[in-house]
Amino acid sequence: MLGEQNTQEELLTAFHHDAQWWKLTLGYIETEIRFIDQLLNAQIYKENTPNLFERLHKFNHEIDTIVRETKNLKKEIADYEDKLHRFLERQDIFSDTNFLQNHRELKDRYEEFYSGLNDYKTRVFNYIGGML
Repeated sequence: MLGEQNTQEELLTAFHHDAQWWKLTLGYIETEIRFIDQLLNAQIYKENTPNLFERLHKFNHEIDTIVRETKNLKKEIADYEDKLHRFLERQDIFSDTNFLQNHRELKDRYEEFYSGLNDYKTRVFNYIGGML
């Protein structure tokens, strides 16, 4: 666990690694979102499936929210990386006492988003898989 007992270099390395990982996985997520969107809008479903329109509409509404959240998270991470680079250049990361807390909050936000996305994908795949 990272904390104030780590050296500045260790923290910067860990923060940078986290940000790189978040960006990488968000790229994968965008690909998954495009696929799910195509899957939800494909004309492959049996018309007589109970509540088909309502379920697909609900999944489409949720994916719209996920797309917005993904864009917001990407921007937050990019802004965070800019801050991280500025601190690195100045070599005084801990002059801002909130930086460690901000990192933890962003990490928690990302993990909550990622967990929610996986829950969404599971629900979509289970529903559609049951119809195919």
